[in-house]
Amino acid sequence: MSPTHYWNLPSPLSAETARLAHDLKLPELVVRLMYQRGHRTTDAIQTFLHPSPANLNQPDKLPDIKIATERIIAALDTHERICVYGDYDVDGVTGTTLLVSTLKRLDAEVIYYLPHRRKEGYGLSMAGIDFCREQKVKLIITNDCGSTDREAIAAAQDAGIDTIVTDHHEVPAQLPPALAVVNPKRPDSSYPFPELAGVGVAFKLAWSVLATLGRPKSELTDLLDLVGLGTIADMVPLIDENRILARIGLNVIRNTKRLGLQTLLEKTGPKKRRFTSHDIGFILAPRLNAVGRISHASQAVRLLLTEDKNEAEQLVAELEADNHARQSLEEKIVKQAISLVESQGLDKKKVLVVAQEGWHEGVIGLVASKLVERYYRPAIVIALKDQSGKGSGRSISGFNLYASFQACAEYLVKFGGHKCAGGLQIERNCIPEFSAAINRFADELPEEIYRPCLNIDAVINLNEIDEDFIRFLQQLEPFGSENPMPLFASLGLEVVGYPRRIGKNHLKMKLRSENKVLPAIAWQRSYELPKLEVGRKNHLDICYTVERRTYAGSTSTQLNLRDLRTHLT
Repeated sequence: MSPTHYWNLPSPLSAETARLAHDLKLPELVVRLMYQRGHRTTDAIQTFLHPSPANLNQPDKLPDIKIATERIIAALDTHERICVYGDYDVDGVTGTTLLVSTLKRLDAEVIYYLPHRRKEGYGLSMAGIDFCREQKVKLIITNDCGSTDREAIAAAQDAGIDTIVTDHHEVPAQLPPALAVVNPKRPDSSYPFPELAGVGVAFKLAWSVLATLGRPKSELTDLLDLVGLGTIADMVPLIDENRILARIGLNVIRNTKRLGLQTLLEKTGPKKRRFTSHDIGFILAPRLNAVGRISHASQAVRLLLTEDKNEAEQLVAELEADNHARQSLEEKIVKQAISLVESQGLDKKKVLVVAQEGWHEGVIGLVASKLVERYYRPAIVIALKDQSGKGSGRSISGFNLYASFQACAEYLVKFGGHKCAGGLQIERNCIPEFSAAINRFADELPEEIYRPCLNIDAVINLNEIDEDFIRFLQQLEPFGSENPMPLFASLGLEVVGYPRRIGKNHLKMKLRSENKVLPAIAWQRSYELPKLEVGRKNHLDICYTVERRTYAGSTSTQLNLRDLRTHLT
């Protein structure tokens, strides 16, 4: 059963929204939504609704970008072997592909390396450094990792290998001994937008190198499908520069020249409807991530780099098989984790920490997300092996997971991440003390952050949901962190006909407001069905998003209910 949500209704309308609507020649509902989300001037609203590549920041403000660019060009001139060292998630896979394809286009001698998730874990490993030494690599370029890998980078330095770090994770007090650390989160960075994804930082480095060499702009544009894919998949804030990159990237993905991505879209993508950020989050990203969770992420890079159709089809089939295996593992471990939480009374705590022998490290982050969704608590799921464990955490709004790890560092072997997600390594015997310490950290935070809240953008009548309304919603895409799909409330609706259970535990119905009837579905809420029995005079208050669905060639509007409240009249 979903947690009870508090509905945070929007502020009353002000004369300012009416004035802005008049000045911009936009419907007042549009301006209400923009105003509610903090876009409160004509310029701010126009910039958000019409993201332009002209507003992208130049790469030269990134720390160490000039040093990195010059070192790469020197390696090109002397034909040194370069290794791109990436992470095993979609952000790392797309960033690795971007850098490898750019360097290949520049006739570089380039190879790539991604660590094995279970055998090596996140970041630069000694096994990876040994590989680079054996391959006579002279320059390592990391992507989506490296900021905390002092020991491995020092080992590379001792072996005569220079390292350029490109990363977007939080930076420790002492930087690693790399030739360059290109990370917008560095305290000394003057880059105006610190929230780039790892692939976004890789793109800026490619931009700097290509511009310095005087290459045509089309070579940069061709990389934007990878940037859009990785940026949306990594759930970084889709505002400011990320919004521009994601919006342009979605358009490039629709017409991508990349054979592997074309094949993945053909086999799994939407048919006869617009490709959206939802398709990345729920179709493409899970498959590209699954191969790194179950087998090896290098297969995903191979797919995005391949120019052979048969190889592309074979790799897509492998991704599908790994995704099915991932789903089965995730479902099994979620059940076990919920059983632990409830049998041990952990649901009474502010932070959930669960650990068990034999859990698969590749899916524990997904399990943590499911626990957050179920209990609305930060969750850390730890896979134990012998006397140590590897954990993955997910958080809620207002709880900085990385800061909580810093506060509990004495109990951890190592950790990394950012405010929403992170990973850790811990000794088995330290888990009880860590759980107690992170809950003490949680107790110091305001009580209201642990109350699940639905931030409603506007209270509307169903009659307002017309074609113009749908077109406006599409202008707000892509949706994601800090730019969620708009959430609406409608009050006093009549249930029409016979609500019914569909699938395992979903609830489907039709709702009427005045003369407008729309279909609605409440995911995972079939337990509400008894409240909607025929013969009872029910009215509903609902909180929902609006979706356009295409089935059998026909397009319709559906309300996806996030919460509902029944009352008798």
